[in-house]
Amino acid sequence: MRCVLLAIALAACHPGGEYVQTDRQGGGLDRGEVNGRTFDFVSNKPEGDDWSIRLRGTSMFVSYANADATDKLGSVNLTDKEGRKVWRLVDKLDLGSRKKGKKTEDEGYVTLVLREAVDGSDEKKITTVYVPRDNDIDDDVTNLASYLVTLVKKYKTEAPSF
Repeated sequence: MRCVLLAIALAACHPGGEYVQTDRQGGGLDRGEVNGRTFDFVSNKPEGDDWSIRLRGTSMFVSYANADATDKLGSVNLTDKEGRKVWRLVDKLDLGSRKKGKKTEDEGYVTLVLREAVDGSDEKKITTVYVPRDNDIDDDVTNLASYLVTLVKKYKTEAPSF
């Protein structure tokens, strides 16, 4: 019996590092199957304030820290539509083709980290990019940041200042 259940569970798996949309059934939440794909957006301000947002499937974790304290605002489940939109914005960043960038402590910077499963293995590909605040406006990063602010305001009634 255990072998049959294991075979069924394995057949339901989807290989690769992409979000797999599933249908909602009986009011259940679509947690998706992400196979290790996560995205971190961390805003590091020169005053020492940090906003950290982690995306995994349709789950979003939010925290804020400054020199004195940390406020873990917690996790929320995004709607399917919000999940699709935020991941489209992440994919539009095309982190794999960007230069790594530099941390600029004086002006602050944004850290973007994408973790994805490598096809056919248990390895994870990690891409990290630093976007300094003092550079020219990057529309793709600005669009993602703006949408993340909208989501945090909606679910946490906080207004992040990246």
